Amino acid sequence: MHPYDTPEGWDYLAVPGWPYDHFQSDPPIVDLGDNFEVPSHFTGIATEKRSGMTIALCFHGARELGITMAAVMGADPAGITFPLELALKTAAAVKWKFAAAMQLCNEEAAVDAAGTWKRSEEQSALTTAQRKERAQELLAPLLEQMPGPPPTQKPGGRRSLTPEHLATVAEVYRTAHEQGQPPTKAVADHFDISHSTAAKWVGAARKQGALGPVRKGSRGSQEGDEE
Repeated sequence: MHPYDTPEGWDYLAVPGWPYDHFQSDPPIVDLGDNFEVPSHFTGIATEKRSGMTIALCFHGARELGITMAAVMGADPAGITFPLELALKTAAAVKWKFAAAMQLCNEEAAVDAAGTWKRSEEQSALTTAQRKERAQELLAPLLEQMPGPPPTQKPGGRRSLTPEHLATVAEVYRTAHEQGQPPTKAVADHFDISHSTAAKWVGAARKQGALGPVRKGSRGSQEGDEE
């Protein structure tokens, strides 16, 4: 077994993107050197076979910095163990990092410096669509348990439009559009705010990049018209 194979006792799936974007679009590919190319943002979803506990390890890849762990999502329904603690007892962070990268690196770079590190046939056979579908199944319980944090309050009762809050705004907007509902109205109803305030929040979410740009000839965005 190679040192960067999936740790024993766990199932592990690597997927382009981070959980809170629901893997709807693929991040750009970055070359880390020596033709080792990976998505700029990717997630390793680890599930312990014995308990079924799931943890999502979010990684960021950049030419200058290499691969770094940027965030962790996880929850133990029994409230006994923090999943990251359990994962790191099983294997070092570097093992989880490169086991995920190995699943997603390009074909030509699927060999380490010693020329002995190759992706398994199972890893190579999975399409991006198959990975995303399985990832959403695995992450569904985590996303239900861990909704976005509530927006903070500024003096005078005004809410601070933090990146986390705008990500939640974008998700409410996008979900409503997918269900055929007026998306901006859905934001207003969800947060119990006026339609004009909701429209401002949607605009701020689009400016941050949480929503797509306005489509030419449309009053809304790629996710749907503002209504």
